[in-house]
Amino acid sequence: MNVALFWASSEAGDLLVKKFTEHGDRVLPYGGELFQAETAESEEAAQELRNLVAEADAVVCMCPPQQLRGKRKDERTPCADGLAQVIAAMHACGKKRLFLTVPVAEQAQEQGRAARGFGKILRRFFPHAYREACKCCEEVRGSGLDYTVVRYMNPYLKHSKAGYVLADGAEKAKTGVSTENLVQCLFDLVVGDRCKGQMPIVYNKHQS
Repeated sequence: MNVALFWASSEAGDLLVKKFTEHGDRVLPYGGELFQAETAESEEAAQELRNLVAEADAVVCMCPPQQLRGKRKDERTPCADGLAQVIAAMHACGKKRLFLTVPVAEQAQEQGRAARGFGKILRRFFPHAYREACKCCEEVRGSGLDYTVVRYMNPYLKHSKAGYVLADGAEKAKTGVSTENLVQCLFDLVVGDRCKGQMPIVYNKHQS
């Protein structure tokens, strides 16, 4: 399988590339400055993006916390805008399968207290990240693609060898996930082509 990978320059990205490579998949990391506004207007960059997406069986956009950092009053959304470019390239190339990871931001009433609380904290103390995460989800919902969005809270927990669990956020005691389990979850979903049209939250199965 050919996997186009965006936002891969992180510890999680390195782990994911290793998993795909060991599985025998071909990883196509995007090395351009996709998420800079001036590059978004470059036809050369747009063509490079389309060429990469054209080779992919699945497109994976990781959104680790460091990509969401910004000043409180900065209302720009470079990550979400970059995602929109990826989606446009997928439409241009006739590609349908998209995977994305973002923090939990939206606070659906049916979700548990932990998920709603994390979204409120993000909105109050990290408004830039909150805007990015919400807009990313909006872009995906309106894309018409076969998407899977893996959402996370606090991706800095100690690794749990018991693995991960995917849920809707209603669990009271679950609050986060380790980087290793976030990556394992994303890898499993891509390889298994699972959770189309869903936005589950991933947690460590057991938390210390």
